[in-house]
Amino acid sequence: MTPIDFGSCLIAYCAWSRGSVTSWGRSSERNATVGGHKDSYHQIWLAADVGYHPNPKPPLAQARKRASQLGLKLIREGDHDHLQVV
Repeated sequence: MTPIDFGSCLIAYCAWSRGSVTSWGRSSERNATVGGHKDSYHQIWLAADVGYHPNPKPPLAQARKRASQLGLKLIREGDHDHLQVV
């Protein structure tokens, strides 16, 4: 999946979930500053964080199912969901 393809899937996920992208591509320096994994897909534009405020988070099972249908992996991380390529 290219970053453009990922972006299209991300838009579809956010439209479905009523979420907003809060972090997408990052430089290695920015990734380190926010405590990202050293091999984070954020650094190659194939991962993004999605927040839902003021909307409620979708139920985890439904969110993972929709993400999977789009070819994405969803990890719930406290106040946001992390989505990346499978």
